[in-house]
Amino acid sequence: MTQVRLALALASGVALGVGSNAHARDSVFNPALLEIDHPMNIDIRQFNRTNTLPAGEYKVDLYINGKLLDRRMVTFVQDKPDGELHPCFTEVKETLKSFGVKVDALKTLENVDDKACINPVPLIDGAVWTLDADKLTLALSVPQIYLDIAARDTIPPSRWDEGITALMMNYDLSGTHTVKSDYDESDYYYLNLQNGFNLGAWRLRNYSTLNHSDGRTDYHSISSYVQRDIAVLRSQVMLGDTWTASDVFDSTQIRGARLYTDDDMLPSSQNGFAPVVRGVARTNATVIIKQNGYVIYQSAVPQGAFAITDMNTTNSGGDLDVTIKEEDGSEQHFTQPYASLAILKREGQTDVDISVGELRNQDHFTPNVLQAQILHGLPWGMTVYGGVQAAEDYDSLALGMGKDLGDIGAISFDVTHARARFDDGDDESGQSYRFLYSKRFDETDTNFRLVGYRYSTQGYYSMNEWAQRQDDASDFWISGNRRSRLEGTWTQSFGNGWGNLYLTVSRQQYWKTDEVERLVQLGYSNYWHRISWNISWNYTDSINHSSGYYGHNNHDDSNYDGEQIFMLSVSIPLSGWMENSYVNYSLTQNNHNESTMQAGLNGTLLEGHNLSYNLQESWISSPEDTYSGSAGLSYDGTYGSVNGSYDYSRGSQRLNYGVKGGVLVHADGVTFSQQLGETVALIKAPGAEGMGIDNATGVSTDWRGYTVKTQMTPYDENRVSISSDYFEKANVELENSVVNIVPTRGAVVRAEFVTHVGYRVLFNVHLPDGASVPFGAMASAELESGTVTGIVGDNGDLYLSGMPIEGTLSLRWGESSAKTCHVSYRLDEKQLKDGLIQTPASCR
Repeated sequence: MTQVRLALALASGVALGVGSNAHARDSVFNPALLEIDHPMNIDIRQFNRTNTLPAGEYKVDLYINGKLLDRRMVTFVQDKPDGELHPCFTEVKETLKSFGVKVDALKTLENVDDKACINPVPLIDGAVWTLDADKLTLALSVPQIYLDIAARDTIPPSRWDEGITALMMNYDLSGTHTVKSDYDESDYYYLNLQNGFNLGAWRLRNYSTLNHSDGRTDYHSISSYVQRDIAVLRSQVMLGDTWTASDVFDSTQIRGARLYTDDDMLPSSQNGFAPVVRGVARTNATVIIKQNGYVIYQSAVPQGAFAITDMNTTNSGGDLDVTIKEEDGSEQHFTQPYASLAILKREGQTDVDISVGELRNQDHFTPNVLQAQILHGLPWGMTVYGGVQAAEDYDSLALGMGKDLGDIGAISFDVTHARARFDDGDDESGQSYRFLYSKRFDETDTNFRLVGYRYSTQGYYSMNEWAQRQDDASDFWISGNRRSRLEGTWTQSFGNGWGNLYLTVSRQQYWKTDEVERLVQLGYSNYWHRISWNISWNYTDSINHSSGYYGHNNHDDSNYDGEQIFMLSVSIPLSGWMENSYVNYSLTQNNHNESTMQAGLNGTLLEGHNLSYNLQESWISSPEDTYSGSAGLSYDGTYGSVNGSYDYSRGSQRLNYGVKGGVLVHADGVTFSQQLGETVALIKAPGAEGMGIDNATGVSTDWRGYTVKTQMTPYDENRVSISSDYFEKANVELENSVVNIVPTRGAVVRAEFVTHVGYRVLFNVHLPDGASVPFGAMASAELESGTVTGIVGDNGDLYLSGMPIEGTLSLRWGESSAKTCHVSYRLDEKQLKDGLIQTPASCR
């Protein structure tokens, strides 16, 4: 092993010695140090210089103050035979400006000839230019005084990767099989399909669902559209089924065209959010979530409290209709508010959103509509915005203003005036006033995510309300148009050891009824020595618009006052017995004298924590004591995710199952994966099977060396890396284990890793006379994956990786590499499972 360490140390030392530095000469090695133990056969002149690259043009990664800016061709020149390489730019002013340098602040550029090839190194006082010849990187360190602040986070469009041509599909199949039921409950199946095709910058997408229950099968193609980005406008264009913006008006689904500003293209961009849907299931139940009348989420949940955090909403606004279908057929309903925060834009930023097409929210009434909005940031933290909506018998105009109030938050206020004409001859007009407030108080760790209030006069109709009344007036008049709405979310952290408090409220009133829709969720959570606990109170009631019945749970009580549920839960980790496992207990009590106790065990298994399990037993008191339970498993793997559970109670036994994942068809074949996000990376490491991917639970390369990283951030730097445990694989060597990519929205980008599939071998190379091959000799082998090179160490030791079972090596040494020999070898198959194979070799 001493020889192994010496060979590896030599390789590392030489690698350090060949880096090129454009401003210092500090890597020249004194060969006399080696002559102490090697008085003969030493020739390291090929490594004993700073510049290992000749002058010329090279494609390099350009870093500005440590951040990758671009990959471009740069000319490097050498002023003296023994001088260092330095970059040389024509049009040096424009080039430095593209780097983010304030060229107007540099007096050294005043008399520069832009047509000549100029050395930029002395032009910026205090700047350091460093060329790494091994990695082909050019790093520029610039004092902040000469650098445009906005350039620090900028990723130029030249680095945006539109991705490859690919066909993709997401599938999510879930179902329930009734083993036994006193309620004649039938089996149901739900299939969610998200299909797509990418060609250049164009994205074709389709979103469809298939639902089978009670012997009836329903298929819905919710949306189909084609989309692409327009970088020069910082915008996206969509053609087909799309949604109007929700900043100024309520969002509505149309079939037509939409052009909108995409803020994710900005350096400071942040993705939108989806709300967390919380609730409590009285039994083993099914949660169904609808938006704009379509089912966008459906899943079985065990008895007790649940929180849905993985939902993909179909647009950036629009209330969520949540149904909890219990196993006895009864249902809970509530509306989860979902809207944007206070409307603010940065100074000088203008966002535009224009949509035109056929309204699709209603069953029969599909008029052509136009919606346009503009938002512009002004100085002093102010934003002005406005918009118009127009149809044949409807038009509305909105104007508003937002203001950053600094320490006390941000507000926006707007007024919308609308006129509507109806088929029954009524002409209505009115106003709607909206106030939005958002604030995070860092001093007290208090966060008002959204507080909003809207009041509308009796003659005001939103476009959705106008269309609903035109489509079915009798159904519309059950509640009428909206009168007022209040909504808000407040979270409060009390510091270490004192817990967290949250409050969510929503209240809506309508003009044609005195009833009120309400949602209140209040909870407190804390932990002690890794034992966590929380207590919560949930109150829901709303108007059943389809039947006129007020309330949800099918209770016949004429004095029904909504559903109230109190809950206490405790989670205890089983550290020392079962790592990553927890015992849970909960107690719930509602306002109908029903109480439930639950005890369970859940956690994760396997090395990658990608196998989850859950065991639960429940007892319900009132009107009579009943019991129920469930047991389930969920596995996230390379080719997708599967889950299954068994639920039982006194009157029912059910089997729930599900499978979901993604399929990607590309030029190199077909790759199966976990569910694909909007923007993904196809990982290509040919021949390297079973290599894990960092920050991707359960994901590893398939038998061909391909897999998919399913969640990428568009227009931002994304790091794709192979897990470090790939070193444990004896027959795989990577030239690079990290790839940085900047995908456009919806792209399938290729993250390619250069692999050498073979074995790690330590050769002990001797000449025909028995002498060792000279120290410092260069070895090379031509393989299918490329050229493998190495350096001979002490006593003829030569370490190479990615080597096939048999092959040929070439070795060169001496002045101008005049002396050569060749090695033909075949590895002993008994050693192939070893991490490092050691074998003698004769060089002839």
